[in-house]
Amino acid sequence: MQEATDLRRALAQRLLGRAPVATLETLAAFKAAGWRIGLVSNITAETQVQWAASPLAQYFDATAFSAEVGAAKPEPRIYETACAALGADPSDCIYVGDGNDNELPAAASLGMHAIRTTEHADSDPTWPGPTIKTFADLKAHLVQ
Repeated sequence: MQEATDLRRALAQRLLGRAPVATLETLAAFKAAGWRIGLVSNITAETQVQWAASPLAQYFDATAFSAEVGAAKPEPRIYETACAALGADPSDCIYVGDGNDNELPAAASLGMHAIRTTEHADSDPTWPGPTIKTFADLKAHLVQ
């Protein structure tokens, strides 16, 4: 059991530590432009423990992790928790995800502007809304 836990923690650390430079630059650009950024995630406990030390964490003003919230995507409460932590109405938020867990329609049903990314996974190829290939492409969609 300990070996399995150690392997899972190592995987989480590798995944969090491998954020593409372009993603970090995009997050930094949004922060510099005054955007507040939240994360909604059905994250595993092993990954959540390592979140604060990841290169991504510094860019996020709020997180809504399923284990903490007691709800998981696509349940409205996890999105609403992130919006409340940001002090924002869902209709003022942009949600970016690969479509796993039916997340895009759930976010859109709350009034969020949902955008699918295919950078790491193409989990919802039937999504009729806007799609970007990489997170860096988000700048072209949103920053004037």
